[in-house]
Amino acid sequence: MRYSFILLVLLLTLSGLQLKAQVVVRARIVEKGTSAPVPFATVRYGAGNQGVIADLDGYFEIPGASSSPSTIEVSCMGYKTLVLPLPLPGNTVSLEPAGKELAEVTVKPPYEKIRRILNETIKNKPANDPDKYDRYRCHIYYKMLADASLPDSNAAKDTSADIKEFKAFSSRQHLLMSETYSIRNWQRPGKLQEDILATRFSGLKKSAFTSVVTDVLPFHAYTDYITLNGKDYHNPVTPGYNLHYRFNLSDELLDGTDTIWVLRFRPKGIAGNSLTGKVYIHSNGFAISRLVAAVKDPGMDQTVRIEQEYKRIPYDANSSRWFPAQLNYVIERAMKADKTPYTLQMTGRSVIDSVSWDPEKTRFDKSHTVRLADGATEHSDSLLNRLRPGSLDAKEQMTYHVIDSLGAKVKADKILEYMRNLPRGRVSVGAVDIDLMRLLSYNRYENIRLGLGLQTNDRILKWASVGGWAGYGFGDKRWKYGGFAEFYFDKYKEFVLRGSYADDLGDPGRIHIAKELDKNYLRKFLLTRVDLTKTYTVSMSGKFGYWNAEVAAEEQQFIPNYNYALRINGEDHAMFRSREASLNLRYAYGERTAPIFGTYMRTDSKYPIWFGKITTGEMNAGMPYQKYIKAVSGILWRGHLNRIGTEHIMLEAGKIWSDGSLPISRLFAGNGFKYDARYLYSLYGFGGIMTLFPYEVYTDRFAQAIFRHDMDWKLYKLESPDFDLSSAPNIALQYGMLYGDLKNAAAHQNIDIMVPSKGYHEAGMLLNNLIRLRSRTYYQSFNIGYFYPLSSQGPVDLEKKGKIVIGASIEL
Repeated sequence: MRYSFILLVLLLTLSGLQLKAQVVVRARIVEKGTSAPVPFATVRYGAGNQGVIADLDGYFEIPGASSSPSTIEVSCMGYKTLVLPLPLPGNTVSLEPAGKELAEVTVKPPYEKIRRILNETIKNKPANDPDKYDRYRCHIYYKMLADASLPDSNAAKDTSADIKEFKAFSSRQHLLMSETYSIRNWQRPGKLQEDILATRFSGLKKSAFTSVVTDVLPFHAYTDYITLNGKDYHNPVTPGYNLHYRFNLSDELLDGTDTIWVLRFRPKGIAGNSLTGKVYIHSNGFAISRLVAAVKDPGMDQTVRIEQEYKRIPYDANSSRWFPAQLNYVIERAMKADKTPYTLQMTGRSVIDSVSWDPEKTRFDKSHTVRLADGATEHSDSLLNRLRPGSLDAKEQMTYHVIDSLGAKVKADKILEYMRNLPRGRVSVGAVDIDLMRLLSYNRYENIRLGLGLQTNDRILKWASVGGWAGYGFGDKRWKYGGFAEFYFDKYKEFVLRGSYADDLGDPGRIHIAKELDKNYLRKFLLTRVDLTKTYTVSMSGKFGYWNAEVAAEEQQFIPNYNYALRINGEDHAMFRSREASLNLRYAYGERTAPIFGTYMRTDSKYPIWFGKITTGEMNAGMPYQKYIKAVSGILWRGHLNRIGTEHIMLEAGKIWSDGSLPISRLFAGNGFKYDARYLYSLYGFGGIMTLFPYEVYTDRFAQAIFRHDMDWKLYKLESPDFDLSSAPNIALQYGMLYGDLKNAAAHQNIDIMVPSKGYHEAGMLLNNLIRLRSRTYYQSFNIGYFYPLSSQGPVDLEKKGKIVIGASIEL
């Protein structure tokens, strides 16, 4: 009996020791005073270099070990290091901000070790890059919060009623809030489908637009550039990192038998396209396990910060793969209202789970990359309650309650009804839409044109629309008008049958394939030579995956409104009639699209875009119709290449086969952007020849190539906050060439035609962002450059001088 008792005591004692050894420490690290989570803090424990890193929400966990630690050391950049005994008194650890009293100690970094870590990580990027995986499926929950805050100094000193009310409001709720739950499917080489199951935006019963976290930051950090809010920044873990960044090894931890290296990086030189932050490299696969990066725009008083976390997901019985687990961002912008400074903040958080490496077969809708499931916007509240990983806190619930009530009171959904066709350039007013592009325009021929365009909308018929337009040019003192009817065969209105009539002006010889290739906005502005046209058109257009296609039939009467005649068989003709049938195609492999107000807008494609158009027609000029075939094709590509810069390439060629001579309106006009012979400048737009006039060259066969290289580095950076002015120019080099020919050029009477049969070449240099003017929400950038014709071959006018080119752009 006594031995049995001793044995029992011994077993209980050993059990107690074993239980003590298996104690797991779980806690959350927050900022003292604000209780905001401190992401990626380092927690050291034990006698060795053992440690763990807190996640994006500040949570950490120390697993059981054979020897239980007695203390932990918690540290994070920007906070005072804290040593705490175990067990912890609670489940929260509060870190105090370091402030300015802590001086930074400069230690010479171990450059060779850093170089080896980075090079090994770059070498292993293909094995850890989600875009290189054959396929995957994951679920993404994304929440966006918008807030406004006062600086601590102002909030403490100002005790006015307005400040008190503002502080009370911001403590109860957020300004705005949105949620999206989606399923993301990927398949190599470039198939992507994001199905949104539920989405909600505070203040709206039905969300008019959808957002996903990748609208702001990339899905992963394995590309050469990290795109934040639409702007490219150099990735610190990519070949050529030493050209843009300085590194320091700030920490080194043991994670079981693996090592985590914490590398701090900051820009080298002028930090125009570089980031500041930390990257965590895990020795298991030399993968990025965490990334914290930020960039500040002093001119806009805006800071963008991102936080990414990756985890190993089991792939099979013997291996795992790294995959994004959380993607967060914070955008802060300093503002002023009645001389009171405040900060607008937009915070985005996403949780990625349910990762599958061999999902069931997915039907990829190439036309609609981001796809809304039925009922995703109408019943979002009940759906999100079931789907979101966790519940909303009291402040978030109050935000929906208050902002939804306010939205109902001001009829926010009804206001957005006016904007539902804004992506198509129209504003809805009742049962009709107003065409904004018809209200006001300017060109050098008409000067100012005022007009109005109206058409019916969904409130009358969802599957059809009838409209008309009219405009008056104050320069030529003529009315132009037209009418049309459209029939829609799908809910997105992408398959359209259209019939129209227009009494308008024509741009003789202008090539019309696609807006991004034609640069019609500049050509319309430079319009000085016009045909008076009366046109009947019937067309059918549609979208088929990465293809866009349009089939059209057209009959047109056109009269040159300038001194021109076409001589045929000894007779001059100045009135023409044509009948044409055409097929217009566009192919953009891997192009992304997203819905805005129900309309799918193109976002980007990293591959070249191909355009093609073939037209067969016949023309009458007071004699029997003569037949012709016209074919034109083009390629447009823009790519940001690591260590090189941004490349722009445009290739275009065309040829006409005809029974006889055609008027210049059916030839190919040279794409010249030269403004006027009296001035030394041209208007810049990529895709044109800067030193040629718009109507200087006509051909019946041509080939054109334009190349532009934008350098990443900046010449200098100057700021003038008092005048909202800055200058940070980068150099761009451009080269253009044009070859062409024209049969029977003598048939074209009363005008001079230049034919670049031996080629026309020009080269130029641009200074982009030479002057940047800042407003509250965007930059207005002004560019300047100089272009010079290099070739004097052929019948091209050789008394040309170089031209100064000017251009402007808007950056949000």
